[in-house]
Amino acid sequence: MKSQKGFTLVEILIVMTIIAILATVVIQNIVGFDSEAKITATKSNLNALRTSITLFRAKKGRYPESLNELSKETYLDKGVKKTFIAKMPEESISEEPNNTTEVQMSTETLSNNGGWTYFKDTAEVVVDITTPLDATWDEYAGEKPSEW
Repeated sequence: MKSQKGFTLVEILIVMTIIAILATVVIQNIVGFDSEAKITATKSNLNALRTSITLFRAKKGRYPESLNELSKETYLDKGVKKTFIAKMPEESISEEPNNTTEVQMSTETLSNNGGWTYFKDTAEVVVDITTPLDATWDEYAGEKPSEW
């Protein structure tokens, strides 16, 4: 009699089941980290914009007319000419990363198009997303990015 070497169908199915379970766990963790990374990046970029507005006010004696002015106007830092922000940071909550900016009065309704909105009358910047985040954003579900 010949001895056949190889795996049985049951052994192959068990291994495939284990791989499927591991893949499911790994994918869920990666998706969760992706959402948290987008939230963290957007909040960090929002804080960078707010800090740049404050620095602009301290150096220029006035608030910027728009967020684009932060990357165009310069100041001297110990004799080195610098812009207030190198480039407009991205808002990462939208389907596609978005660094568009709008200028309006704080009494006007946000467009909910993503990106950043600068309130000229209060010199504040917000994320232009008024819709509460859904369950795919895990612990951030229900939060309105415009209120950060």
